[in-house]
Amino acid sequence: MSGPLSDYRILELTSTVSGPMATMVLGDQGADIIKIEPPLMGDMARYLGSSRAGMGAMFAVINRNKRSIVLDLKDAADIKILKKLVESTDVLLENYRPGVVKKLGIDYDELKKINPGLIYASISGYGQSGPYKNRKVYDPLIQASTGTSNAQGKEGEPANMASIVFDKVTALTTAQVITAALLQREKTGKGQYLPISMLGSALYYSWPDVMWSRTLQGNDVEHRGELADYFQIFKASDGHVSIILISDDDLEVFCIWLGSTLHQLSQFKTALDRLQNLDIFKHEVEKLLADRSVEEVCETLDSMNIPVARVNSLDNVHEDAQVLHEGTLIETTHPVLGDMRYPRPPFNMTDQDQFPKRHAPFLGDHTREVLSELNLEESEIKRLEERDNANREVFQSLMP
Repeated sequence: MSGPLSDYRILELTSTVSGPMATMVLGDQGADIIKIEPPLMGDMARYLGSSRAGMGAMFAVINRNKRSIVLDLKDAADIKILKKLVESTDVLLENYRPGVVKKLGIDYDELKKINPGLIYASISGYGQSGPYKNRKVYDPLIQASTGTSNAQGKEGEPANMASIVFDKVTALTTAQVITAALLQREKTGKGQYLPISMLGSALYYSWPDVMWSRTLQGNDVEHRGELADYFQIFKASDGHVSIILISDDDLEVFCIWLGSTLHQLSQFKTALDRLQNLDIFKHEVEKLLADRSVEEVCETLDSMNIPVARVNSLDNVHEDAQVLHEGTLIETTHPVLGDMRYPRPPFNMTDQDQFPKRHAPFLGDHTREVLSELNLEESEIKRLEERDNANREVFQSLMP
């Protein structure tokens, strides 16, 4: 596969979202991603959410541009195969609970004996040590621990974000760190161990704005409310619009258009005034917009250079004029799953070929292909193929 990372091989021993999405980014940039999955069911994310032909939509998106093989890491013969793969690998990424890879004999200290230049990245929920290290982790738990759930809530009632945001933030952080480590290895010739936690990634991501009232320490800090409160969604006659009315000048232009003197009232004169009277301000603005359509509001405010956007529904994002113009979404056909729609990478690298290069694989699709590259005995390859076939029959018998 062409792309800036086309000369690099990455072994992915991860499941669900954070690890697979990290390698998705690297695969989109040309890396050879070999996804190693356990027997029988493989990555459990294969079966989550909307699905067709036995594969979930989320899995199909974040596992493109990969090859899938099945190895039982509790089997000594399969561990031997993994170590053979490590010899020609640039990066290994795993997201087992802390301590598991050491018990399996595939921790960094063990594998660097085979490949001293190996970059070994470990994703965990709360870190490799500490009181929470053994917790079973889901994104909402990280939202809770980082104060994010509290920031989303109103009137003292915490709420989860309607997205596994920190799984994905951790994925993007991991992809960037791995790329930086590869660059560093070009300079030093040395591999390294990279522990990355969801907790750390989440705080790194959210701190600048969510915690801006808790960054400056001391009693002389001038607090100016929370950034998120400055950004409001307003109801129009036929839908909702996001209008940014932080600027006093923008508010004045907005009010003049609507024939209102709202901007002259003392409780709304400055951004801080509006923030302190937010509920009343929002109510008054929505009264002004009650007989205005979303299209009219967007077109008029755009012409006045006031920040505005239609609040798209999930069902019409793909019809947005700018999304269409940018070609942000692609429509493609998976050979088994059928027609699909999802975003292309938000970057365009020089000399990179078609996207996607590979569709998401079914469990063990590339076992023979990958193991043949290791020059393994045919009998060993057939052993794994026969086990895969037997497991597939067992799994199918268990399905309703």
